[in-house]
Parts: sequence; C-alpha cells; structure tokens
Amino acid sequence: MFEIGGVLASPVPDALLRDTDLLDTVPARSTVPVLAALRPLLPGGGLRPGSVVGLDGLGAASLGLALAAGVAGDDRWCGVVGLPGFGVVAAVGMGAAPDRLLLVDDPGDRWPDVVAALAEAVDLILLCPPERPGAAAVRRLTALARKHGCVLTLTGAFARDWPGTRLRLRVEDVGWEGLADGHGRLTGRRVRIVAEGHDAPGSGRGVRVWLPASDGAVRPDEAVRPPLELVPDAVADGAPVHTGPGYARPGRREIA
Repeated sequence: MFEIGGVLASPVPDALLRDTDLLDTVPARSTVPVLAALRPLLPGGGLRPGSVVGLDGLGAASLGLALAAGVAGDDRWCGVVGLPGFGVVAAVGMGAAPDRLLLVDDPGDRWPDVVAALAEAVDLILLCPPERPGAAAVRRLTALARKHGCVLTLTGAFARDWPGTRLRLRVEDVGWEGLADGHGRLTGRRVRIVAEGHDAPGSGRGVRVWLPASDGAVRPDEAVRPPLELVPDAVADGAPVHTGPGYARPGRREIA
C-alpha cells in the first residue's frame, strides 16, 4: 500500500516513480487519448488536457471505464477515486493495462487532497465526489488539472454540481442485445453517446457504439448506416429504388 494525500491506495509500480520524475521533461501532447470508437465524438479525436468532463445518463459508469481504458491502454496513467465498484476486469476488456490504473476506493473527507496529488502524476482522473464539492475545492482542483494537463472526469450523483464543466458526455438510447422472448444471455449493449458543452464539436453531436460489445470491447455500432441518396442518373427498369433522408449535394436531390 502507499499514500496519496494521506489516504491509502493500491500499490504504485516502480515505473510510476520513474515517470513522475520526468514530468517536467516530457513534451505536452495535444490531446489525451480515447478509444477509437469515441474519437469522432471529440474535437481533435481526444480530450483537451486540463479540462473538466462530466458523465451523465444510464451507462455513465461504463463510459467512465471506456475513458479510463483509452488512457491506461496508451502507456499513460489513470487515477480512479471514490469508485469501489470500478470494474477493473471490464476496463481490461476494453483495452486498459491494469498496472496503469491507480485506485483509491474510499478517500473519505480527504478526497480533494487525493485528487490534487494524483493530478500531478496521471493523465486522467475518474472521480466520484462523495459530497457536493465546495467552491474552494472546485477552484483548487480545476486549477491543478489545468496546470498539469490532467483531465478531471466526474461521475456519480454530484457530477453536475461542478461549475465550469465545459464538456459533458451523455449516454442515451440504451439497448441490450441477446435476449429473446425472455430467454437468452446478454451479449452486448448498444448506446448513443452525445457530447455537449463549450468543448463539444457541435450541438448534440453523437456516436452510436457498442458499450460493450460481445467480447467486452468498445466498438462503433456498424448497424447504423449512412443515409441513402437519389443520384440524377437514370434507373434501369425493374431496379430497386431506395429512399430515405439525406443531405443535398450539387447535382443530387434530397429525398423527403
């Protein structure tokens, strides 16, 4: 065991100590990585270093796992604070390296100190605040995250009580696959993830993904097809004609 901000946490491999010694010499990267299936959702294909991200909706816990996997599977470090039920096995199935996850299950009332200590050493912190955060804690931790380029990701009952959150990721349209007539086995879950806020690429922009797929990974939902269009060329007699919503292009006619 070791201490973070005076709180016992999971053991830190020696590699972390070597990495933190080099924090000042490692060049800053433009974005903090996410899994490939989530990249179309975010400007630049990743999370902005030093930003605060809120997670909402049924399935937000799995989305937190996916964000942790995107970081911890890319030779970076991820801290998880206040989530004793964090699914390490599920995160590994999504691509996380377990020795890149630092878990502080129960930080107690010292949770701001734990987050402050981790912000200097990891690229993303998944935090479930145990209480409504006070203004002083919000200012301090937001400033530290910005200073060190750490993404502070909020989940749980108080995730929306953090002022200044510029990006929110919401899980909606949740549907499990695998059951038929009340029998069977759950094999995967389809969801839509929507990005909102000042750091979102556009109002209500979303992606449909498996969270998770049958093998535990996060993948694009390939059942979603792009809209069909009518082209101006003649259609042979007897050939099928497809209609559906589409977008207008020069020389093409939008289908109502």
